[in-house]
Amino acid sequence: LVVSDLHLGFELVSAEHGIFIPRTQFKNIKRIIEDGRKKSKASRILILGDIKHEFSETGYHEYREVYLLLEYLKRCFEEIIAIKGNHDTFITRITKKLDIEVYDEYREGKYLFLHGHKDKNLRNVKEDIIMLGHEHPSVALFTDLGIKEKIKIFLYGNFGNKKILVMPAASYFAEGSDINILPSEELISPILRRVDVDKFRALGIIEDDRYLPLPEIRRLRKYG
Repeated sequence: LVVSDLHLGFELVSAEHGIFIPRTQFKNIKRIIEDGRKKSKASRILILGDIKHEFSETGYHEYREVYLLLEYLKRCFEEIIAIKGNHDTFITRITKKLDIEVYDEYREGKYLFLHGHKDKNLRNVKEDIIMLGHEHPSVALFTDLGIKEKIKIFLYGNFGNKKILVMPAASYFAEGSDINILPSEELISPILRRVDVDKFRALGIIEDDRYLPLPEIRRLRKYG
């Protein structure tokens, strides 16, 4: 089971800046993981970076949320593989206590897993399939009345003979990049700026965790 961009502690960091949001994310992420575990019957879980939200040193409440979630995952899975994201400063203070190893990137068979915030020459990658997070991909669609609807997506496509899959953020509050509106040079991930995302396709996530197959991004641009 692979999940990405949990951003635990988001509500607490927002409160420190005077923005108060109901603390629902922890329960929601546990639900997403538990549903995924039951459907996939996975015995292992890989977190594709940004377990926590705050860039600076982890505060008490964020520390507690991260610790409790990882402790929960230890009970549910035989193995936890954690990739370090750009938000995961000081994360090893928690993972070491739970005997969880943190990787900059992780290779297994034909797969390469990385967060996606660092540049990488994909032509030098030996693996066939590259999975990353960081971008929080979404598409923006407008109704006839001009109302914008934002849909989180799995973004996938090819780069030469390699397949790339960009995971949506598990965090409810990580709204993400509207791939069909942003010019490719403004994408967050330097890896995605290397590829032609207009030729990528999207799988939208809609109500009740259902999926909506979408066309190539270049075709979606006219709706954005």
